[in-house]
Amino acid sequence: MGRKPKNYEDIAGCSIYKLMRIARNISAKDLAEKLDVTTAYIYAIEAGERQPSDEVKEKCLKALDVDEEVVDLFAKRSKKCNSFEELLLCILKIIVKSAPEP
Repeated sequence: MGRKPKNYEDIAGCSIYKLMRIARNISAKDLAEKLDVTTAYIYAIEAGERQPSDEVKEKCLKALDVDEEVVDLFAKRSKKCNSFEELLLCILKIIVKSAPEP
């Protein structure tokens, strides 16, 4: 098993913020500039060492084009994941559930 998460949005070393930033192909520096914070602050959030303020969280979700519901759903699902493989399965389940009906 990997290390235990530091907070509810961090599992197997991957926070939802880092996953979404990488998925959007945005560097930590670019995101920090958009949020008017330091790159070190972005890394601290992603590492679970800091929790973003409500204002920073809202700006971050907007910059990454992510609904707060996705973060909440990820948090609920990721509590059940103890490994990177389980995390990937959790993410896939979130994607499938949030996909629009054909």
